[in-house]
Parts: sequence; structure tokens; C-alpha cells
Amino acid sequence: MIEKTAAADLDRLYSVNVRGVFNCCKAFVPHMLEQRRGSVINMASIGGIVAIHERLAYTTTKFAVVGLTKALALDHSNTGVRFNCICPCRVETPFVLARLKEYPDSQSAYREMASTQLNGRMARPDEIAAAALYLAADESAMVTGSSLIIDGGWSAGK
Repeated sequence: MIEKTAAADLDRLYSVNVRGVFNCCKAFVPHMLEQRRGSVINMASIGGIVAIHERLAYTTTKFAVVGLTKALALDHSNTGVRFNCICPCRVETPFVLARLKEYPDSQSAYREMASTQLNGRMARPDEIAAAALYLAADESAMVTGSSLIIDGGWSAGK
């Protein structure tokens, strides 16, 4: 909600989520263009495809990552360099598991977080890694400017 979002919070998330992706692309893309080969895989979020309730700053920055990825793909078409992003739902990372410990009933909190996916669980890091491997591989040579949604069906009902 905008009335609960401080400009400093938006700036902090923008700095990490958008400027961080921009800086990495700025550093590596010229070398890939010289080689006329490469695959850039940006990490966005399902929050870059569908707005997340009461997560204005986060959603805004993840939409920006999706847009940046599409703009790069368009600007660099026919160069041999591909640009895609992965848009996962909540992933069972050490960060998420640590946050769960902050709740009085961490098991109940886990079930609540996992229930937002239609399949009733969070994504595993290895599932996201497998998607990245696909996008990096020659088998995905026709995939560019895409946002690969890995959300256990969450966005299907949105």
C-alpha cells in the first residue's frame, strides 16, 4: 500500500532488485556481444507478472526486472545473445526458512505460505536451478525476451 511504503524502502529495493540486475548486465553483456553468443538469465518473481497484495515496492521492482529483460531482448535481437528471466513463487531458501522461525508457530506459517501455490508447496531451489540450466542451454535457442513462470499454479487464478 502506498501509504505504508516509504520512499526509502522503494529506493532500497530498487537499488538491489533493479540496479543490481542493470549493473550485472552492463558489465557482462558487452563481452557476450563481442562473442556473439550468450544467455542472460535475470531473476524476477511472480511479483513481476502479477501484483502482490501489500507488496508495492517489491512488485514495482520485479515488474521493472521483467521490463528490463524484454527491452534487452528487443535491443539485442539478432546478436546471438539471449535475454530471459525466471519468475518464481516463494522458494524454500535459507532466507525464507529463517523468516519462518520468527513466527510463533513456524509450521503453521509454512503451511500458510505454501498454500498460495495451487500445488500446496513452495518451490525448491533445485527446481529454479533446473530452469536456469534450460535457459542457458542450446536447447532454448529460440527462447528470448521470455519470463519463465515457476509458481506452482499461483498465477493461474489471478
